[in-house]
Amino acid sequence: MSDVPLDPEQRQSEPQHRDTSAQPRRNFLEWLLGVVVAVSALTFVAPMVAYLSPRRTRKGTNVLMGSDGRPVPYKELNTNPVVAGVGVNGEPTLVVKYSGEVRAFSAVCTHLGCLVKWNAAKSEFLCPCHGGVFDANGVNVSGPPPKPLKRYKVFATAEGEIGLEEVRA
Repeated sequence: MSDVPLDPEQRQSEPQHRDTSAQPRRNFLEWLLGVVVAVSALTFVAPMVAYLSPRRTRKGTNVLMGSDGRPVPYKELNTNPVVAGVGVNGEPTLVVKYSGEVRAFSAVCTHLGCLVKWNAAKSEFLCPCHGGVFDANGVNVSGPPPKPLKRYKVFATAEGEIGLEEVRA
């Protein structure tokens, strides 16, 4: 007769043989799915954590950096009444010599973040994007900007560079 047992109990006691050739592929696909889910979750969670965590500020002297990536010497203000560069926390900054006084302001408009320019003829900062105007003290006088420009204290560092310090209102 045949080799197949007719008794159901006898059939169950025999070892079952499964095809294991698809097992490594299945393990790889499960691993790949786990990686995709983890990366997706990380790209969703990381910006939220960065937004909710407090900003770290760098302590010490902040120096105005020029477009060449080097600190701007303070004596540059003797020949140029306006010096632009990167200041505190990497923010674009304008240092202006006005009425014998050296002043520094963030060059970022408080409306939508456009870069303002110094108009020496009118002694004011102008935002070219939406017509915002700030006076020589950085105070918003017309247009859509809701707040004044951020102001910095200017000083010469021991190395003779333009030093900046954030002024708290």
